[in-house]
Amino acid sequence: MTEQAFQDVPVEKVMTHNPAVVEPESTLSEAAEALLQGGFRHLPVVNGEGRPLGMISERDLRARLGTDLYGFTRATVEALSEPVSGVMTPDPISVKAGTRIGAVLDSFADERVGALLVVDEADRITGILSYVDLLLWLRDHPAGGTGGETLPPRSEAGAPALRRASARKPARKAGKKRSGAPARKKAARRRGRRR
Repeated sequence: MTEQAFQDVPVEKVMTHNPAVVEPESTLSEAAEALLQGGFRHLPVVNGEGRPLGMISERDLRARLGTDLYGFTRATVEALSEPVSGVMTPDPISVKAGTRIGAVLDSFADERVGALLVVDEADRITGILSYVDLLLWLRDHPAGGTGGETLPPRSEAGAPALRRASARKPARKAGKKRSGAPARKKAARRRGRRR
């Protein structure tokens, strides 16, 4: 098997296939629920034919709802019932299926985006490529993707890596010990309430 450099890997090997999407008239509540349930940060907005119209991110929702996604139920009813078309970033950056990773890396840095949409020849969405997908690919291919190994597309390999990663607890830095200060403060507050 020939070795393939990371820059030469096609986006389909790294992207999340068949991502969750919303339509422009979907509410912010529906978008927040989709992001929470899926454990991802970007949600494509598509028309009835599956062509991308925009992108709504967790950051967009936090800014509009005035709270993080886990507290979105505390947002006003008016804000939650707004359509995503008023909050989404229109005309998202997309790349054609078959594009090599090396050709899209500059888009992440230059455009300061967290995800790109992958579309077929008819401009219908087939996947989403996020910076997290890129990092997970590099983590899973320590030789920089040059081991010649091939992986099945993410839709065949089970849940996308982005979703699996969100379920893991963050690792502590090696050698750092927890101070115990937060636990002591909590205990002191509990004792104070009992008095």
